[in-house]
Amino acid sequence: MNALATGMDARCSADVVLVSLPFGILHSPSLALGILQARLNAAGISAMSRYLTLDFAALVGIDTYNRIAAGFPRTTDMLGEWLFSHAVSPPSAPKREQYLARTFGVREYDFERADELAADDSLDEQKAYLAETVAALADTACRFVDYAAHEILALSPKIVGFTSVFQQNMASLAVAARLKQLDGSLRIIMGGANCESDMGRELARSFGSIDFVISGEADLIIAPLVQSLLARRNPLLNSDVRSLVDSSTLAGPFIQTRMVTNLEDYVSPSFADYFDALHRLGEQGESIKVHIPLETSRGCWWGMKNHCTFCGLNGSTMTFRSRPADDALREVTAISSAHPGTKICFVDNIMDYRYYEAFLPKLAQLGTGLELFYEIKSNVTKPHVQALKDAGVEHIQPGIESLSDQVLTLMRKGVSSSQNIQLLKWCTELGIKVDWNLLWGFPGEDPAEYRRMALQIPLLCHLQPPARGSEIRLDRFSPNFVRSSELGFRNVRPYESYYDVYGTLSREAVFNIAYFFEADTEQTKHVSDYTRPLADAIDRWRACHTQSALVYLDLDGQIVIVDSRPMLFGKRVYLLDRVESRIFLLCDKARSCSAVTAELNDVGPDEVSAILQRFAERGTMWTDGTHYLSLAVSFTGFLQSRRSPDIDKAIDDMLSPATAVHGMSASASTA
Repeated sequence: MNALATGMDARCSADVVLVSLPFGILHSPSLALGILQARLNAAGISAMSRYLTLDFAALVGIDTYNRIAAGFPRTTDMLGEWLFSHAVSPPSAPKREQYLARTFGVREYDFERADELAADDSLDEQKAYLAETVAALADTACRFVDYAAHEILALSPKIVGFTSVFQQNMASLAVAARLKQLDGSLRIIMGGANCESDMGRELARSFGSIDFVISGEADLIIAPLVQSLLARRNPLLNSDVRSLVDSSTLAGPFIQTRMVTNLEDYVSPSFADYFDALHRLGEQGESIKVHIPLETSRGCWWGMKNHCTFCGLNGSTMTFRSRPADDALREVTAISSAHPGTKICFVDNIMDYRYYEAFLPKLAQLGTGLELFYEIKSNVTKPHVQALKDAGVEHIQPGIESLSDQVLTLMRKGVSSSQNIQLLKWCTELGIKVDWNLLWGFPGEDPAEYRRMALQIPLLCHLQPPARGSEIRLDRFSPNFVRSSELGFRNVRPYESYYDVYGTLSREAVFNIAYFFEADTEQTKHVSDYTRPLADAIDRWRACHTQSALVYLDLDGQIVIVDSRPMLFGKRVYLLDRVESRIFLLCDKARSCSAVTAELNDVGPDEVSAILQRFAERGTMWTDGTHYLSLAVSFTGFLQSRRSPDIDKAIDDMLSPATAVHGMSASASTA
């Protein structure tokens, strides 16, 4: 392993080494390690962060690493964890074959094949290649554990801390065990999302190489805990530590911290070690587009009121806490100076609603030029979306999840389908990228809702499509898991891959460690059947999106609509009269017929209703039967946000003299 490009050029030492192992996110430093390192350094404790994620990626290839880290082939297969499980408890040959057959035996997969396989290779040949590739990766993972342990020891630490999120458990446990073999005096701490509550308790029980497993926020406890360990005293006898710990966990090695209640006492994370390691990767490092993680809040203000049934975030830290806007602003300013042009991803579960006025306008005035990401709730206004755009928020995750009011109610999302669709429309107009998915499989959902959504997708194909549609899983801490029987789930069990990863543990222990679960419902056998039309429609949406356009031009109060949605009627142009134009513009936001009529003094409700219905029949408006939403986006905004040769050609064709122009009063047959 001495050929790795990320080996430390100049050896240094630290009392505390904080470690991120595979398969942690490659393109982003760890916010947790950054905060803990800053806390330790502020307390006068020498600490550094070692990003062994980059070492392993340099070894196996960045593309391969990223695919596994992103959940290839499916998140619940936990391929990354299974690879490193070979270094903890190697599976028997039959168990190994069983995992490979279940994971790769159902459909075709292209595992970064490059030139190794021809496009027309048989499925058996692909499976053979996959099996060989996975076997090589497992062998590499085992050898990497020894390399990682020696790299850490070369820094002469007295304490090693591992962060474990998603697929980082097995690599951390394997390296911890190897460290203990090489130096039994080391004290080893493990924390992160994989250590929360019952998961952390079981890790502490089952793996003796970990001295302390920390559950919860460790910002305040890390310095006094480390100071006690460095002084070779029991940290649980330290009054400062005891005041920050749930008293029921004072026996150790599992520690449940008390939630941080005040984010005004916040330290900016230290990311210098990550960028140093990235620099040592050379050309490989330059290919990684870095996203810097920052936080402006913790918890979820919506979850405090009404926890979304499928959400497993914030197991013990749901209480919403927000940083002062000016503090967050100073931090963003510092990042923009230190790393100009780098994307900032705010990791907040949900943006503070007050930030639309207290934070975003000030950020817009700074003009940092940074690209920003935020998670928001979708029930926002168009001025809110404009404020995001002006501030540099080019990318959002709004938690849309469904376009059905009935299913959204089952989820307890607190938003409507009309709000979700109008947000997609406004983001298309303003050029904001939207990450979203469609979920199904909720007990009590009406299969007819999925047929209805499938029929409506042709109307929406000019808007940003979902990344995927999928059946829900049960995540630990979600209401669906905690109240499973009440909400219609039975036979709740970890995904089978957990038993492959933790093969030597009892079934009870595996249940305690697992985060992803599956279950049965009344409609389990039928979900794939009644959602197939929607799944197929999503595929078509994704395929035709870049060639789809539905835009309008405002010609001095008279609207022209240009329609090039291939899932509908083909190329069309509509010329609206003055009344139709006013009604169309009023429905930029979803409105009822009565709400539209109230805005017009010279048009009666019957005429408004007839015009809205014609819009809906032509597919230029979406309706849920009560509300109407104009689907076309501003031509000017559209061109600024989504120029492409496909779109330009479609618009040129539609605006050519050969294209017919239809008035709204024309019959469907002539239009």
